[in-house]
Amino acid sequence: MIKLLRNNILKTYWINSKINNGKKLYFNHIFYPSFLKSINNHFIISEHYELKDTFLNSPVKGLINSVFNPNRDFFSSLDLSVAINISINGFCNEKYVNNDTIINSANYICESLKKQMYEDKIIRELLKDLDKDLQNFNFYTEREKIENILNNKDKIFKTYFGRFNNENYSTGVKIYHQANNESWLNWKDKNSISINHNCIEFDSGFFLCGFDYELLSGESLKIASSEKGKEFFNPPKYEWGKNVIWAQ
Repeated sequence: MIKLLRNNILKTYWINSKINNGKKLYFNHIFYPSFLKSINNHFIISEHYELKDTFLNSPVKGLINSVFNPNRDFFSSLDLSVAINISINGFCNEKYVNNDTIINSANYICESLKKQMYEDKIIRELLKDLDKDLQNFNFYTEREKIENILNNKDKIFKTYFGRFNNENYSTGVKIYHQANNESWLNWKDKNSISINHNCIEFDSGFFLCGFDYELLSGESLKIASSEKGKEFFNPPKYEWGKNVIWAQ
């Protein structure tokens, strides 16, 4: 009897995991492309970037996918504005970036995404399974606060990488970035951000060209790889040929 009950529990768990995986595939391959198509013609981020371009890059795509991470809060229009800026390297191309357009785009995307997810039964079920309520997707951030951050390179980096911080861990990563008045990578401690993290796997969008990384224990990043929406710090050598996203 106990064995039968255990087998039924395992079977139910297996079925539910397959169903949830199918729902995530639905989001990535059906909902997401349809959503991009519906919003693409409304905004041009800059002279050189259309809205769809930013969604193909990991900073924005990773942020959108964080909606389905049960351990992450819903993002805000501030988070999305910063991710768009990072995605198009706006922090070092200020002359070609219009912050008003970025903020307007972020607000429109958040509004549209929330509405379309609410109208989609499969997405609603997936969020329910993850114990996430769309009513908590309170994305609005005061424009002045967003402008204040987008006008300061240090604040852009701290806001962006701060979303990966997890205070449950004593281990972590130091990220080196450009100084506020420079357009090249600077390895001084004052131009770095430290976050707490398990350092085993990272959400998509963490390892980016133009930044350098080392564990708080001192190990430097040599290569980063990506698989199934997760990114990995110095994976085993036999995996170096798989989806390399950052290399020394």
